[in-house]
Amino acid sequence: MSDYSICPIINGLSDHDAQSILIRSFNLRPPPKKYRFIRRINEYTLQDFLINLSYGNWDTLLSTDDVNMMFNSLDTYIKIANTSFPLKRVSIPKANTKKLITSGILTSCKRKKRELFIASRISNNLNFIAYYRRYCKILCVVIKEAKKLDYAKKNLKIFEQKQNCLGYSKLRNK
Repeated sequence: MSDYSICPIINGLSDHDAQSILIRSFNLRPPPKKYRFIRRINEYTLQDFLINLSYGNWDTLLSTDDVNMMFNSLDTYIKIANTSFPLKRVSIPKANTKKLITSGILTSCKRKKRELFIASRISNNLNFIAYYRRYCKILCVVIKEAKKLDYAKKNLKIFEQKQNCLGYSKLRNK
């Protein structure tokens, strides 16, 4: 089966019909990178690099005035650097976009969704249903307070930045 299909669109006015193409598996975004590569640099790799550089032949690099020859001889030193400082694969941590959602709030939301919601739909116990409703109201209040605190922190940070800018401009004007 092909990844696309072409269908004619007949307009009925003349022999100039249009064509429609339907692409089934077309992804515009590249897959997100989960890993990043960095060089491992420490005392031992630096020492290894210096030893390997001392064994290198520097005459070809320093004796010629031809830029192309100098550039081509740099390839050996790049290889030395790549072998002395090996690549290390590091996972990229996912950024928590909503800092206000703490682990406690997240646990309470999961509990509300899984256990209590299902149990309240099955149960005929009025006390349990009332408990579930109170739990939901308290959770909503906690989330609203967390949002207020988060916004207050952001506003305070913006206020401090403005104060620093104003203080800087006042000092500059004196």
